Amino acid sequence: MNVLNSIRSGAYALAIVVSVFPSLAMADGANEILRTLLTAGVPLGDGQTMKLPEPTLADGMKAVQQRQQIETVADGRNSWEDLTRRSVVAPFILKIGQNGPEQQGLGRCIDLWFVAYGSLETLANDEFLKDQFKIASEESENVSTAHLLSEADLMKRGLPIQSAAEESRFLSVETTLLERVRVSATTRSIKTRTSDSLIVASILDSRFAADPEFPNRWFSISRDDAGSRQLGEPHAYRGLGSYVKATRLAEPDGALLIEYHVAYAEPAEWFNGANLLRSKLPILAQTVVRKLRRNLANP
Repeated sequence: MNVLNSIRSGAYALAIVVSVFPSLAMADGANEILRTLLTAGVPLGDGQTMKLPEPTLADGMKAVQQRQQIETVADGRNSWEDLTRRSVVAPFILKIGQNGPEQQGLGRCIDLWFVAYGSLETLANDEFLKDQFKIASEESENVSTAHLLSEADLMKRGLPIQSAAEESRFLSVETTLLERVRVSATTRSIKTRTSDSLIVASILDSRFAADPEFPNRWFSISRDDAGSRQLGEPHAYRGLGSYVKATRLAEPDGALLIEYHVAYAEPAEWFNGANLLRSKLPILAQTVVRKLRRNLANP
């Protein structure tokens, strides 16, 4: 959704959630990618894995249960009244972490929660989601591209063809991070819809590790004496998984809790150990949360 795409200009992990935008079919059954993210975790390389947390809200919760769970996440930093205020500038909750000391752990995790007002049906609509992606792409400072793999792309690689009734899609994204790193990645996504919620889960697909057109790889970026950008040697990229869940709140009327969880690998070579992405996230999250709230309220 727009939240996750606009943050693309500052953080690769959020960037790849453009995988929510393609036309993904509804699924009544369990979301197998979500199950993998919660149980096996995201493979980060070098034998490391990182599990994503369970959704904060489960379907069927009563109003008092929903409020209790959200207040637990807020941890006293924001009141229920502030979090559910019908305003684009209402607070959001952002937590950033890692799976060990920076010098040793590749893993980074980002968790984002906020309340927005609007229709769950609008949020699930493919055209609305595509419009948010278009807006985010036009506003991004970086040159980024996204390609939804076609039937021909899948056939060429011996992958099963996805019919209109199936929920799985493949998306290849290429983006630049802080003018320092160029990353390309191909993810597989599944969208699951119930009467109370919408989930999109995505994971890097290892079958594209060395794909000639849509590889999972990264390059360092430098500039020559004339100031022109130069790409370094290609490196394999491993480690990315995320999911977004939007849940209809029983109270207040028209409110949705949108939660986003991601785990990704950040090689030390990207920024020489500096915590550059982390420092950019709060202000970027603020901007895109406000935009999504505004667009959802006025589709």
